[in-house]
Amino acid sequence: MAASLTKIKGFIQTYSGYNFENLSETEFEELKNFVSQALLMVRWEIGDELHQIPDEPGRSQYVSGLQSQLTYMADGIIGFENGEDIRIPLVPAFEWVMMSIFDLLEHIRNYFPDYFDFGAILPKEFISRHRDKDKFWGSQLIEVLTEHHTDPVLIELIKNYNEATDKSEWFKIKTWRQWDFLIKTVTVISDFMDNPPKSDIDLELFKLFVRRDFNSIQVYAYFLKYIERITLSEASFEEQQQDLLYLLKVFKQVRIEEKYVYDPQVQSLKTSVIESISAELNYLEEKEKIYLQSFKPADTEIPSKFYFKVMVTLAELMFLFRIFIEVGFINTKFKSYLYEFVSNHIQTDRSEKPSLKSQRNHFNNKPFPDRTVQSIRNWLSKMIQHIDLYYKITI
Repeated sequence: MAASLTKIKGFIQTYSGYNFENLSETEFEELKNFVSQALLMVRWEIGDELHQIPDEPGRSQYVSGLQSQLTYMADGIIGFENGEDIRIPLVPAFEWVMMSIFDLLEHIRNYFPDYFDFGAILPKEFISRHRDKDKFWGSQLIEVLTEHHTDPVLIELIKNYNEATDKSEWFKIKTWRQWDFLIKTVTVISDFMDNPPKSDIDLELFKLFVRRDFNSIQVYAYFLKYIERITLSEASFEEQQQDLLYLLKVFKQVRIEEKYVYDPQVQSLKTSVIESISAELNYLEEKEKIYLQSFKPADTEIPSKFYFKVMVTLAELMFLFRIFIEVGFINTKFKSYLYEFVSNHIQTDRSEKPSLKSQRNHFNNKPFPDRTVQSIRNWLSKMIQHIDLYYKITI
């Protein structure tokens, strides 16, 4: 192994800055074969030398040392040791050597993963050269996401991750583990989009992130924006609670399939999501309590006064109010406002102070009994007849 590595180092040091145009094609092929043989010998010798090391820590140290040497050689080809943070065009010979070293590192990662140091820093230019090799890598995924009307914010999130490097603003890919996570995640999303579900695709993609344990702060921030669609909507307390409880059930059932998390210093994405939903549910519960408290009379011993009585049952009244809301005649931010008003100010045909629970049950009743629908239809028809008789429209 040492002899093969020395040959590769010797080639890099000897021909650094050399004008290969002065070499004949035959001489150039001989040099290329020289390096190819050295690289091939490294591949062959890894297994044999690992077998001779008796303990696991020793094997990990061996592979880690080999990674370090190969990374140093790849970085030295471009000359990053000079501190220049620019991409330098390489002559074809050194471009080929550097890519061959990258291939060798990936070979070690794929065939000796138990000993490979995934926490090690990637070689400089590794990501950009990998993408140069496959210029359409990940770009088709963005097109597919757009075609299926995925949330533009989520598309932008995936796009930024797909294009991440060690200098990215949001996602920084510096180590082999981060690169491995990126490759696998983009592949999983691409496979998922080959046959996407007809249901909420944004939710399904986020479930995929939870399964992957993609616990980036940007991914978590997107989820917070996602649940804001519920908590900042015009829906009632009950509807918001139902939607959040559904999400809570969904994410509790999601199974984490990834061995390593995206960021080992941050808790699991699943845990963060469940905690956030639970916190929102608690907030809604407290908010509703405060709201309902504000409607109670100062002296609870004094009964509420009814302003008027309606000649329909509570079930019929709730059906009428539902129709009013559905057609836009009544607009209320929360249905609980309506329930509290009815409880304090309306007496129905069979109930003096309808409870909030009974109102909610009648309002959400589906299907409504035929007799309830017919009763309200008769009252509405009677009103129309009354208007036509006493308030005739002049055309």
